[in-house]
Amino acid sequence: MGLGQLFGKDKDKKEEEKSEQQKIGETIKNLSDRIYELQKQLQQRNSEIDQLTMQLAEAQRQAEAARGAASVEQLTLSATQDALRDANARMRELEAQIGQLAKEKAAMEEQAKSAGAAIAEMAGGKPGLAVGATAWVQKAGGKNLRRRSAPGLNSQVHDGLAPGTQLTLLEGPVAADGYHWWRIRAADGREGWVAGEELVTSPE
Repeated sequence: MGLGQLFGKDKDKKEEEKSEQQKIGETIKNLSDRIYELQKQLQQRNSEIDQLTMQLAEAQRQAEAARGAASVEQLTLSATQDALRDANARMRELEAQIGQLAKEKAAMEEQAKSAGAAIAEMAGGKPGLAVGATAWVQKAGGKNLRRRSAPGLNSQVHDGLAPGTQLTLLEGPVAADGYHWWRIRAADGREGWVAGEELVTSPE
């Protein structure tokens, strides 16, 4: 086999690897977008639950008022019974809506968790690392973890995060330069990109 054939095969192999990496990158982006949409929907569900809870409290107050009004001469017994029945019906309706929203919220949280796990698995990240999760800078080696402006070894280094520092994972992982990078936020508010290989999922 000639050198030309060897180089050709090597080139084909590199092209295949590049194509596979692009496919993985696209899948990860789609999953990340899905997580973002789920987080937005979860915020909306939380807002709806809060509003319905307030309405439920008001319906309960009205029901109590209707019960108390039974002895007031200005209201007939029939009107009082109607008001009480309406208030109780509204309470049951609101409780059913809140229960349904709570189920939807739990399902969305599970979907987001599954998508995050799929991203970590495809990117070769450590199990347990996912958007929204908490991680810590590993203490093994005793070195500070460099916080960078972007994924990759050529990006600007802001500073170092001490071993044991607790972090929240905001975005990632992004494969670059042999590492899987996560955008993080430290407890003091600092944000940036770090190598996921230097993170652990529980404090050491």
